[in-house]
Amino acid sequence: MNTLMNLIDRASTLLAWGSRLALVALTGAMLYEVIARYVFNASTIWAFDLSYMATGTAFVLGIAWTAKVDGHVRVDAFSRLLPPRLVQRLHGAVYLLLMVPVVALMAHHGWLRTLRAWHTNEVEMVSVWAPRMWPLYALIAIGLSLFACQLAVDGVRQLCTARTTEESR
Repeated sequence: MNTLMNLIDRASTLLAWGSRLALVALTGAMLYEVIARYVFNASTIWAFDLSYMATGTAFVLGIAWTAKVDGHVRVDAFSRLLPPRLVQRLHGAVYLLLMVPVVALMAHHGWLRTLRAWHTNEVEMVSVWAPRMWPLYALIAIGLSLFACQLAVDGVRQLCTARTTEESR
């Protein structure tokens, strides 16, 4: 079990590097677009599409790692009043019973959308560039799938920590 949980942790870290690369690509593309537009008066046809695709990719590839390092925003107004073991149990239960199924369902729909875009050769219809959409949908599905796995790992860890804390008393 620990091997699988460590593998998911490593995969989250790896995808976080992909998120960073997407932000570097976004910065480079926007810099190129600004120079092309304002210095050479020659806008690109791909800058808009690349900007939202890179931003979405950076977000979705980074959410599992953010969960791993406990970086998501949480309102602790009530949990401060509760005993730590109860808070850990609640977090574990919410992760495993609520968040994992919801995010897994979102990932499932992401995979279905990816396959549909692949089979229909779907392209973005807003711009002249018209890039294929399945790579973006696949990245979203990958990020959501790993996020669901990371939530499951974190939920199990919360429950195990609560149990270990209880046994040591």
